[in-house]
Amino acid sequence: RHSIHPLISGHLHNSLESEARTTMVLLPRNGSSNLIASASNTIVPCPAFRRSYTPNPSLKGIFAGSGSASMSTRYMAQAVVDLTQRRPQDVSLLYIGTASYDITKFREKQTNLFSEMGVTVESLNVANQFVPIEEMEEAVDKADIILVSGGNTLYAVDRWEYLGLGEMLKEAAGRGKVMAGGSAGAICWFDGGHSDSADPDSYRLSMLNEFEGNTDPSSNETKRKNKDGDDGNSKDWEYIRVEGLGIWPGLICPHYDRIQSNGVPRMSDFDSMMKRHPYELGIGIDHHAALELDGEDFRILSIPGQKGSVELGDDADGNGQAVPGAWLKYVDDDGTLHSKACPWSGKVTELLQMVEDAQKHLLLDQEKVELCRKENPLLRD
Repeated sequence: RHSIHPLISGHLHNSLESEARTTMVLLPRNGSSNLIASASNTIVPCPAFRRSYTPNPSLKGIFAGSGSASMSTRYMAQAVVDLTQRRPQDVSLLYIGTASYDITKFREKQTNLFSEMGVTVESLNVANQFVPIEEMEEAVDKADIILVSGGNTLYAVDRWEYLGLGEMLKEAAGRGKVMAGGSAGAICWFDGGHSDSADPDSYRLSMLNEFEGNTDPSSNETKRKNKDGDDGNSKDWEYIRVEGLGIWPGLICPHYDRIQSNGVPRMSDFDSMMKRHPYELGIGIDHHAALELDGEDFRILSIPGQKGSVELGDDADGNGQAVPGAWLKYVDDDGTLHSKACPWSGKVTELLQMVEDAQKHLLLDQEKVELCRKENPLLRD
């Protein structure tokens, strides 16, 4: 398998991993700690309301900060195929573009490279039409890789649950199929995530009109450029916590090092979300990075030549280097938020933690979620 990143030496890897495993356990004022003193067994402290996650050895996937930016690179596409342990020409990939409403442009962006590698690519289009259960089951069953698009996570997961596709995907993961995607395609596999699903530009009718019904490509290009919040005209919408399928535990923040059209940095807003949801363990994934889970092992994949939020120190010329990576977030007993650069590799049981009581997934953003559902209504067949 190819290397994590050419700039990351063994010495640096070891020092980062060592730092992450020597977290000091904090004691509450009453002298009895809710934090388990097991820093040698978990990367960040594991409190009494969470427990270390023991993965099904069959579960595997790659979850990127951005689907379009990652799956269109040979580096990331090869990593996805490698998880199947098969030659590309012997691999079948199923693309599910529900989050981007099955728009052709986004499918091609994320699957063209796989096709060029010799992978057989099929699509399951359920965003805008009814698909019989038998047809969905057949498509999922014959796939080796299931690749989910970026887009509106809330709409996609709601649609899958409505159609019964959500359970099929959970079962497929348990059978060892490679689950993959970026942005919404990363959040959907976990307990939940920091989502831009309340951005009106991500709503179904808005996107279909823009990409399927608008004949002026220049206006579409202008809209896309402005979605990164770089034009100085911030839009009025807020990030929300959305539910995923819960195949893996954790609260995922994609595009961690980016600012979107509302002008709010995702990393700072993710901090605020973590304080509202202190029971959860947060994972922030840079735009050009991905979290690879392969049974009991994990790696952070960092696309060479791209910048990110993880500092590597100065290069030979004395210039600072920051590469794409991932961050772990947790709130201690005193309500203090902690951020820690994720080690580049290790054991999944040391990385992920499960909330013991499902009711602790406090959906404090539920009012915003319901408003989003009202504004971007689910297609019901």
